[in-house]
Amino acid sequence: MSLTPHGPGFSFLDAFAVTVAGREGRGRKWLDPKLPFFADHFPGQPLMPGVLLIECAAQAAGALWASTPVANAPAHFILAQVMQFKIQQPVLPGETVETEVTLENSLGALAQFGVTLRVNEIEVARGRLVLSCSGGL
Repeated sequence: MSLTPHGPGFSFLDAFAVTVAGREGRGRKWLDPKLPFFADHFPGQPLMPGVLLIECAAQAAGALWASTPVANAPAHFILAQVMQFKIQQPVLPGETVETEVTLENSLGALAQFGVTLRVNEIEVARGRLVLSCSGGL
């Protein structure tokens, strides 16, 4: 069973656990060095593209939102806005990204999340995202 509505080639969430029901969760993604983007970003010195770090965070936020114990919890979602996102350190092939996500505000079809990404317990990125539920996906 997939944790997100994405296909296997665009899944950036290997595992997800709700840590506080409807409010907080933690996702994990191991970055296989054979992932195709590592070959070209940057050849000889590969690192995880920043937009894919945002995608890790968005997928974890969506998994949390979809798990909320309410009747209208969205089954599908899209990234609507990156409010802020700061990358503090590069993320390399073979590392595991741990994403902590907190639901900060829910306004019907929109929800705002705070996200923190870590590798080996070291913060590598932090930000705030807005997701939109999209029943048509």
